[in-house]
Amino acid sequence: MKDRLITAALAAGALLLFYALLVPKPQHRVPASGAPVSDSARPAGYLSIWRWLGAAHVPRLSLRERYTALARLAPRPRGNVLLLTLPQRVPMQAEELAYLRRWVMRGNTLLVAAALDDTPTWTLSTYDPLELKNLRRLSGLQFTPAPRSTTLHAAVHTPGSRSETLQVRSAQPLMRGIGTLHPVDSLIERPWVAHATGHRIPLVLATLARDGAPAVWLERLGGGQIIVSAVASPFANAGLVRRGNARFLANVLAWSRSPRGAVIFDDAHQGLTAFYDAKAFFADPRLHDTLLWLLALWLVFVFGTQPLRATRSRWQAIDETAYIEGSARYLAAVVQPEDIAPRLIAGFAAEIQARVPNEDPWRWLRSSSGAARRDWHALEQLRERTTAGKRINLLRLQSILARLRRQLT
Repeated sequence: MKDRLITAALAAGALLLFYALLVPKPQHRVPASGAPVSDSARPAGYLSIWRWLGAAHVPRLSLRERYTALARLAPRPRGNVLLLTLPQRVPMQAEELAYLRRWVMRGNTLLVAAALDDTPTWTLSTYDPLELKNLRRLSGLQFTPAPRSTTLHAAVHTPGSRSETLQVRSAQPLMRGIGTLHPVDSLIERPWVAHATGHRIPLVLATLARDGAPAVWLERLGGGQIIVSAVASPFANAGLVRRGNARFLANVLAWSRSPRGAVIFDDAHQGLTAFYDAKAFFADPRLHDTLLWLLALWLVFVFGTQPLRATRSRWQAIDETAYIEGSARYLAAVVQPEDIAPRLIAGFAAEIQARVPNEDPWRWLRSSSGAARRDWHALEQLRERTTAGKRINLLRLQSILARLRRQLT
């Protein structure tokens, strides 16, 4: 049991080290309420607009590429409307920002739904400064934190209470037939103050009813226009059911879209991409859940069903046969045959001398009836060659000596 616990602890430590060093870390998880994309039926999604446009036979497009693909994917070069939502899960690149400006200047409309004054559940806790900088370059509006001395308050919704609204300026053509806009989510303490930059002065279309602060702007850019809303929830599924919100969107499309222009949903920068995005991939909770399940099943399989192998000892007993064979091979490789033959013959003579101590071993061998005449005669010839210093066949000598030993036993 102790070995299993130690193995499990080491395996877990190795996996944690691998995760800490090699796996990219997601900056945030996908909120449970979903992202504002065109195929989402949740309160924050845009499926209601998608179906509404389909029923009205208005061309629609889910953009799942970078902004640089707009000219290739849009059915017409001008007269299109792009619905862009902030904050973005996949930040736009610098080249995308420049291309988007040129696309608007060619005669297209950019509708920016920025969650600045409302609190949709899919938004992040803080805004990326780069997103605010990109918004300033697009719209000419610079959003800065409100001073601490400003009196701030938050809308608190209670059952039966009336939610805060946006008061529209009815003199504007885009606001005809609209009394108020109704954010679905609570309006938080106003953290941002909008300022026009340089000579660009956007037209204010709607203000917050509680303090008169601007909340919706319109600015011309070349042959197109940019509409910026500091509240994003009126365009979502939950907000579109309210008459003022739907009327405002219908006015924007009727005024800015050409007869064959398309309404484009920026799904790519909310994580619904057709291209590989590493941050979106590693931020997807389904990947993390899958890895955790695989890890849990692997641990159950290894430590629950597989027996742990016993540690094998490195000590092994010496094989006498292998030792003798190795020694013999070594001697056969380094000792010359001229030196081995005399010792083999002398050893055989010593064995005979031990049997008949008072006789000459070679004379006794010739007269012995137990030794074959052919074998001892061959041994005599080999002994004479050895005495003369000539080379002999050691294998033949060993065979003759072995036969004679058997015959004399």
